[in-house]
Parts: sequence; C-alpha cells; structure tokens
Amino acid sequence: MKYIRPFISYLFILTILSLIIFIWPEKKYIPYKVSDEFQKQVDNFYLPPMPPDWKWHYLKMDDGTKLRWGETGNRSAAKATLIIIPGYSATMSMYGEHADMLARRGYHVVGIDMRGQGGSDRYRKDQPEKLWVNKFAEYSDDLASFIKLQRETIKQPIIPIGISFGGHVAVRMAGEHVNLIDALVLVAPAIVPKTGSLSYNQSKFIVEASRFFGKSKRYIIGNNNWMPFRSDLSVANIDLCASNPKRLPYRDVVFTRNTKERVGGVTAQWAGEFLESSEFINTESFLGSIDIPITMISAEIDHLVETDVNQFSCDNVFSNCKRVDLSNAGHCMFQESDEILNLIFDSVDDLFLTKLYTKAF
Repeated sequence: MKYIRPFISYLFILTILSLIIFIWPEKKYIPYKVSDEFQKQVDNFYLPPMPPDWKWHYLKMDDGTKLRWGETGNRSAAKATLIIIPGYSATMSMYGEHADMLARRGYHVVGIDMRGQGGSDRYRKDQPEKLWVNKFAEYSDDLASFIKLQRETIKQPIIPIGISFGGHVAVRMAGEHVNLIDALVLVAPAIVPKTGSLSYNQSKFIVEASRFFGKSKRYIIGNNNWMPFRSDLSVANIDLCASNPKRLPYRDVVFTRNTKERVGGVTAQWAGEFLESSEFINTESFLGSIDIPITMISAEIDHLVETDVNQFSCDNVFSNCKRVDLSNAGHCMFQESDEILNLIFDSVDDLFLTKLYTKAF
C-alpha cells in the first residue's frame, strides 16, 4: 500500500501535465509593460551606477555566443582580482556599488554575465527571456575560458565571488578546471536548490516529463516572462529575499529600465540540467577534490537554496573551507544592509590576508 499511493500521485501529476502540455501553445514574446504607478517608482529610484573607471567588454565563445563582462580600471595596482558571478537572472548592471566598494578596498573587480543573462547573448532572439543551456558544463566551460583569458594579463591572485546560481557555476568550474583560481567566495551558493512546495523528486519528475513531451523550451508550470517582484518598491523583508528596501529592488529597476536585460522564470530544459548538475557536483568525490581556500557565506533565512547542504559541505567535505553564517540576512545578501555587505567584504579581506597575502606580494 505504501508504494501504491506515491504511484497514484505521480500518475495523477503526469495526467494533468500531459493535458496541459498538449494545449500549451507558446505565446509570442511581448515584454511585460509595468503600470504607470510602478514606472513612477522606478523613475524616482536611485540605482548606483558602475564605478567611474568601469569598462565593458565582450568575449566571444567558440560557439559564437558573446558574453558581456566588465572591470574596474585598477588592474595593475590591485592586490587581487575578484570576479563577480551573478545569480539566476541577475545582471552585473545591478552591482555597480558593490564593484565600487570592493575596488575601494584595493581589489581589481571584474564581473561577467553568464550566457543568456544581463548583456550577454540570448539563446533565442524570438524569446530572449527564456534561458537555455544544453548542459550545465557549458557554464563551467564559459567561466573557465574567461578566467584563462584574465590569467594572460593578471599576475595577482584571482578570487571568484559566486552568488547563488553563480556559486553553483563557480563550484563546478573549480572542480572541472583545476589550477585556474586561487580561492573562492561562495555567497548562498545553489549547490542544491530548494524546490518550493513540491519535493525534489516530484519537481524532477515534472521537469523531466515536460522535456520528454518536447516542451524543453517552455517555462515550467507557474513560470513566465519577467514581471515585477512586488508592486511597492518600498516593501522589503527577509522572506522577500532581503530586508533592505534601498537594494532589494535593483533587479526590478534594471529590468524596467532596460527590457534587453530581462530574464524570466525557469524553463524545463534549464531546470532539468540544473538538477542534474546538482546531483553531479554534490558528492564527496567532487566537492572534496576542490582544495583551494573557500569562504562559504550563508544567510539566516534562505528560501531558495539548501543551506544545510552548503554548511555541511564546508564543515565536512571541502578540504579548506571557512563558514560565515550571517544573522538577519536573506538569500539576496548583496541586496542587504551596509552592515551585511561589510561583513561579506570583511570575509573577502580575511580570506585574502590569511590565505593569499604572501602569494600576492
């Protein structure tokens, strides 16, 4: 009996999913138009610009995809290079003040938009908000190729800062492409994502069913093109990802002002590859092979990633990892208060001074 009920549950889900899929036409892409009231909020919102010496560049990958990246102008004088890898749907356009704050601490700051995000090329010109990746290894390879390019002219230590999905990519890259980086900072890395109200297995079942029925390019049920996270930009709390109303709206502000940087919800292909990649990297053999110094930063309240997995990996699997657990912080820690940001950046300083200082000088 205990096996029959799960089977009936999955059969019911499959039946509903099949019906939805066959009457599920893909809509023509039309960017979401915000209300006049929301537009006024965005017009009056202060989004810190990129640092004055910031320069944008583009790197063309072997398959022709162009990745947008940028850097501060202090490359030759800096003590180390930090590479910011934004999270899912995020763009470096959100991180101008962060780049400036880190540069003032003496770092050469670099940021890269992963393929399909920010100012990088989109997979489908007719559906630019839908992310697609054949295999998550593409993200790892992209990042490795980019860092190899930096290595040609950078002599000081290179430290990626991977945020959420960007942390997942950074971990996979560190395990698949050894000796490229000197240390790693992980900010709420999505080694294993949370799957909402459904269990991990239920979510994987639905995603794989969607792909099986040829709907890989479609959003998974409940997802769509971008629309504002909330109607009132002044509302913020930990359960909404961050408690600082001055920073939490950064993504919505960027996406309202520049439709070309928008990324929508999760497609079946992206979700399926993400789950497969999580299973691939979340093993003792993979994580344990990464022997560079790591700082693992976790939020008190995180509704998007499995914090327990991150903390356990830092304590028991990574060979050289320091845990930093931040109270009063949500998953979107880069959109939190100055106090939280300074704790994160102090952790970067501590990593550099205790692990890499002698290598830099």
